[in-house]
Amino acid sequence: MTKRKMLPFLALGFLLVTTGVRAEDISNSAMVRQDSSRANTQAFTPPSAPFGILAGFWGGSLSFPYPALDAPSALPAIAANGPVLYSLMAGLPSREAVFNSYLQRLAGEYESQHILYRSVPLSDCSGMFHRLLQQMKAAFPAFVYPEVTEARSTRALAQWYYDRNALHIIEDAANNGHLIKPGAIMFFGQIGKKYRQPSIEQLTTYGQGIMHIGTVIEVEKDEQGQVTAYTMFHARGRGKPASHTRHYLQRPNNSSLPAFGNWRQQWIAVAYIDTQ
Repeated sequence: MTKRKMLPFLALGFLLVTTGVRAEDISNSAMVRQDSSRANTQAFTPPSAPFGILAGFWGGSLSFPYPALDAPSALPAIAANGPVLYSLMAGLPSREAVFNSYLQRLAGEYESQHILYRSVPLSDCSGMFHRLLQQMKAAFPAFVYPEVTEARSTRALAQWYYDRNALHIIEDAANNGHLIKPGAIMFFGQIGKKYRQPSIEQLTTYGQGIMHIGTVIEVEKDEQGQVTAYTMFHARGRGKPASHTRHYLQRPNNSSLPAFGNWRQQWIAVAYIDTQ
């Protein structure tokens, strides 16, 4: 066999060895430390390969010649390495698909721990969001994430994203369903309060603005592709464990409830975990 014919097989072998070695490193580095105040709670371990490998690749942490590219855009660049690599890349899921699957798995793992509201550190609504962020950051380091020390509360988180031009303030919730997707960070106002033209100053004022936060893990769409409902993972309140809930409708059955709101809490802003 000539050297030219051997090139695709050598390249494929290099890729497989690289991803195999990296898989264990990604899986180990993504583990979270156990809360010191809760000795009987097992340390959380994120989903293993293939999610660890793919999350590292699409997030930019895997040592490969084209770490920041999605599969479709990477294909022309690697075509010269041979048809085997070309076919391999074409069969990989998109970064969005890997991101969404990983997020859902993380939310499911946290829900299985039955973490009660404010029972341990980082167990209120913004705290549970930070728990998700810590794991997503380990798997997708190419994005930017707020640290607990700089944005602990819901209002501080909104300000952090606003300062980076990454916060969308919502005035007409019913007509902004296109902004809702897995990884969306949903900010809600005070119970029963109506916000007509909210400003960042109002949203970040204690007792007047943001009261709750949650992370979208799944959406439902109609035949036209419009979002009609979504499922959200969040810390739900005193006496309840963090879990996912689905009752966030574009058109609630009770006309007194706000569109896409958290029951009587109006949806007033949104940002995204995959912020760059």
